[in-house]
Amino acid sequence: MPKGPICKAIHATLFILLAFGNIAQAEEFDVDPDTGYRMDRYRAAVPASIPGGITVDTAFVKKAYQAGDMIFIDVLPPKGMGADPLEGYWIITEPRLSIPGTTWLPEVGRGFLESPHEAYFRRNLSRLSNNNKAAPLLFFCTSDCWQSWNAAKRAISWGYENVHWFPNGTDGWLEHGNSVVEIAPVNFINDTTPVLFPQQADIQLITSAGDALRIGSVSFKNLPDGSASFTVDMDGADFSDHFLSMRPFKCITGEQDWYCYLAYPYQLHNTVTANNLLDLEYNLLFIKKSKEEFGIDAWNGIYYKLTIDENGNITGALSQGDLNVLQSPPEAYSHPINPDEFFTDDAAKQRFPTLVIQP
Repeated sequence: MPKGPICKAIHATLFILLAFGNIAQAEEFDVDPDTGYRMDRYRAAVPASIPGGITVDTAFVKKAYQAGDMIFIDVLPPKGMGADPLEGYWIITEPRLSIPGTTWLPEVGRGFLESPHEAYFRRNLSRLSNNNKAAPLLFFCTSDCWQSWNAAKRAISWGYENVHWFPNGTDGWLEHGNSVVEIAPVNFINDTTPVLFPQQADIQLITSAGDALRIGSVSFKNLPDGSASFTVDMDGADFSDHFLSMRPFKCITGEQDWYCYLAYPYQLHNTVTANNLLDLEYNLLFIKKSKEEFGIDAWNGIYYKLTIDENGNITGALSQGDLNVLQSPPEAYSHPINPDEFFTDDAAKQRFPTLVIQP
């Protein structure tokens, strides 16, 4: 029996052979021999191509992105607790930063799909492609991500004819200097995508001439159910402090109208959704007064009715009405102001007819 350095070399060689043999067995075990799907350990070296599909690089993806004629589908599995069984929103613990305009379909790249996950994948492919199986689809995740390969192969098996697979994923996209944005996963039950509020946004008043005056900022924290909590900081440099009608106010002064910020004095949850911006509206109340007036009168209230577009930009349209309803404390977390009692007839003639909130 050899001894010394030769013996050690033989033992080392045997160890390496055994180790690589175990790895090979594990690789074989992780890939289903009948379907070819990777069944586990999805973060591993991927094949060089996809049967029946088109393997693409970052340059191709960039051209497709600029052309805007391809459906981008991210299948990264999220970290968290999965989809809420009753509401369908995904409970995730880390945000996903991906290629702008991408649809995120979590958990559709597993080797075996439970029937609800398969139905979710089928529904959304039909919806995104407008039931056109020739529509160009692009599947990706991160680099060395078998879930994107699995998802692309599964779409091909369902008859989709124009499937592209981007093996380098967002890692390759970023390596070439391209930008990413936070995206939200498609709801597991109703197939809607929640609007994401920006982490930080400026509040601006827009004059009738189109000039913008920054008056503060909003910090948003997106929550799993599609809502967002927020805090408002009215720190605009154009505010000055005044004591009016026995109360302190921050006002934007002028030769004619003053806009004095009215901080809502009662309890609110300070949460918003794309369909309900009331709490934020209540944080953006003003009282208008003339320069000559000694005091201030809540009869001259300014209320900005907010709307949000699909990109998360928020616009407020000015209306005028009586804010004296706030003299009496309402029920906690209620909304005592009735915007229907405010009027918009002269909004275009006002000093600041529009308010915008944007990053």
